[in-house]
Amino acid sequence: MVDSEIEINIIRALNEQNPWWVEGTPPEKFAKRFRREAFNRIKKELEKKEITAVIGQRQVGKTTVLYQLADYLINEQDINTKHILYFSFDNPFAGIVQHGSKNLINDVLDVYSINILKKSFSNAQGTVYIFFDEITKYEGWSEILKGWYDLKYPIKFFISDSSSSSILKGSSESLVGRIRISTLLSFKFIDYVRYKNQNSSVITNLNAINSQHQTSFIDAMLAGDVTSIFDSIKKFYATVVRMENEFKMYSREYMIKDGFPELIDMDITDCRKKLYDYISLTLQKDLLRMFKIRNPKALENLITFIAAESSQVFTYENMARNLSITDDTVREYLDYLDSVFLISREQFYSKSRAKRIRKQDKIYLNNVGLRNVLVNRLNERLFTDGKELGKIAEILVHDHAKRLFSFDGTNPEVFYWRNKNGNEVDVIAEVNNRAVPIEVKYKNNISSDDLKGINSFMLQNKSSFGFVITKDLIDKKEKLIFIPLWMFLLFC
Repeated sequence: MVDSEIEINIIRALNEQNPWWVEGTPPEKFAKRFRREAFNRIKKELEKKEITAVIGQRQVGKTTVLYQLADYLINEQDINTKHILYFSFDNPFAGIVQHGSKNLINDVLDVYSINILKKSFSNAQGTVYIFFDEITKYEGWSEILKGWYDLKYPIKFFISDSSSSSILKGSSESLVGRIRISTLLSFKFIDYVRYKNQNSSVITNLNAINSQHQTSFIDAMLAGDVTSIFDSIKKFYATVVRMENEFKMYSREYMIKDGFPELIDMDITDCRKKLYDYISLTLQKDLLRMFKIRNPKALENLITFIAAESSQVFTYENMARNLSITDDTVREYLDYLDSVFLISREQFYSKSRAKRIRKQDKIYLNNVGLRNVLVNRLNERLFTDGKELGKIAEILVHDHAKRLFSFDGTNPEVFYWRNKNGNEVDVIAEVNNRAVPIEVKYKNNISSDDLKGINSFMLQNKSSFGFVITKDLIDKKEKLIFIPLWMFLLFC
């Protein structure tokens, strides 16, 4: 039995976070009208019996997607509003309640069952949908959910968190075979464009156009037919060419700010403040809470160091020397940054896993807006610096290549390659056991020297085709296909 004071506080928290019980539908301030492309992928999880974990860095819109799922269930699936529960463990009410509750998850579910559902879960007529946001804030969450899941009540659980390590730990221990993990990233470029043009009929149909051409593009890639690949790219270009100038304009904005949903409508000054707040919150509320970090200042310096050198091959010794910390501390802190999606790493491409591990990693700060604010490039002056633009272009290609070749919501591995002569390929994506080389040259005058790396890789690996990402150039030369950055991002 739940203590009466705790019960009252839980009821207050539930009613604040579940306005549809009274109003009949989630208000737009919670379930934003705009639905990104990833929503359709996550929506399919409603049909799965396992617990679905939505993970991703702060500010990517995990809470919004959970509210949009509630909106979809109510307004498109005609689900009883009382059969949908949302509760955030990051909510101030949750903090108040947690101090008096011995088992907050159980107490929330009991209070909901008695006061809102007005029946036991075993007697519920139809599925009950439970959305637990930022669940790893509550210690022991995975064991408790395991208990509820194993009761086989008609409950579909969605959970979310900003730390992959916390969710993965629970899924590899208590929830083996009971959980499905779906990663939510910031708005990709096509989402950014659609958001900016929500009333345009051309843009409204962009997802359908994109999906259709992606299918033929992937099929041609799997077949290794460079002519068919280039034909699919030309056909896609023909469908979007009338808005080419707008896409180029949006790509400039995207190269400055990236795709955190909250930032899209902000001016640069507000963006800068929001991004600094984001870094502070990630350090203070996520990393310092989850890990016993002995030197927070070194961690902050490491983030800035990676921002400045993003897309470079790093040696742990060099980073340790620059930051006056040990190699082991560098490795440990990189794992922490990876776990909250701040960075990602590319291993050296080799068919030998042992050789991959022996080589140094390339490291990227995942979000170019964060990267730009940390190196004082969050402004239009960025476009006067070709070297900086090249780094930004590579970070975006690295990110969007993973999205393009993701077929089930999980991010595939991407790699880099470098030979003894120093010739390099920026991104290697493995697709159906085929290595696809992607070289980033954010310019239009591309020399034979610029292509030494990708040509060497293709010769050594007997590649049927490769991609060169340019500023404006669309072309095919033998096995190389040249694609403008804005078009590649849009295509992904």
